[in-house]
Amino acid sequence: MNTSATASARRARWAALVAVAVACVLLAALTACAKSNSPTAVRDTDMVMNVRDVDMMAGMTGPDTDPFWVLVVGSDTREGTADMVEGYEDLPRSDTIMLVRVDPQNYSIGLVTVPRDTTAYHDDGWVMKINDAYLYDGVEGLAKQVYSLTGVDPKYYLVTTFVTFENLVNALGGVDVNVPIDMHLKDVVSGGNIELSAGDQHLDGAEALVLARVRKLYAEYMDVCRQIQDRNIVQSLIAKVAANPDGVTQAVQDLTENTTTNWPTEKLFATVTDFAQHADQISFLSGTGPYDGDFDENAGGMWLAYRDEDTWAKIIAAVEAGTDPTTILGLPEVVPVEE
Repeated sequence: MNTSATASARRARWAALVAVAVACVLLAALTACAKSNSPTAVRDTDMVMNVRDVDMMAGMTGPDTDPFWVLVVGSDTREGTADMVEGYEDLPRSDTIMLVRVDPQNYSIGLVTVPRDTTAYHDDGWVMKINDAYLYDGVEGLAKQVYSLTGVDPKYYLVTTFVTFENLVNALGGVDVNVPIDMHLKDVVSGGNIELSAGDQHLDGAEALVLARVRKLYAEYMDVCRQIQDRNIVQSLIAKVAANPDGVTQAVQDLTENTTTNWPTEKLFATVTDFAQHADQISFLSGTGPYDGDFDENAGGMWLAYRDEDTWAKIIAAVEAGTDPTTILGLPEVVPVEE
């Protein structure tokens, strides 16, 4: 008889027996847990170990317990809009790049914008704006550029487009924000013109997109002023969802249907539920990264925001410590351009 074959057969039978035994113990542990929440209901040491394994497995779909960062991206693709140009839908840039720090330990949320014009370097060595990384290398490539600049390695990402942003805001029942100045802009999705008056407003999706896109109506630091409105919209939507625990299931469904994300739905739902159950404890921090810049001859005369990793490190450290990032880098005054 072949000794090697005999040994292999024995190993196979042993593996099968172990698998059956583990399955039986796991089933027993689950049954015991279902019968009683009391620790005394489980006596066997091996069974206790398997109950812990079950708890660990449940944690894989439960909320994240340690602070983490999410990369929020607003793509400027014209796909599905009235403004679409043939072929342009395949050339999207990330005009909104936002790092969101979620801290489930004290229910704080930090929102930090990465200015889209920040100097970045492609793998081939040429100079570009950081929002070009999304065009050339997708969200993964953008995440690498963000990490190189800020030191933040986002755990998850959420990507919206013009169309899905409008749809998401509408699905969530609109958004309450302060419009800083009178503004007007064409709705890129429908093609219609939209006007907003300064003051506290309830905006639908198309109006919120106008607020998120307007920049040329600000007198100075146009894109920085636009970014402030982006963060205000995100903050208001988070607060709105958290204030309605009964609507969490629908809100998470709306979010997953209108974004591209690597955030597992079960974990996203668990995290949103956790924050909704502690809505009265949620706090926000908001700021931006370095935004001053100049025209760069090495980049063909393109205007670029300076690349300043040292200041970025201080801003990220402030947010992670729970302190106001604007103490590191202040925001410009929002002033309308004289028309």
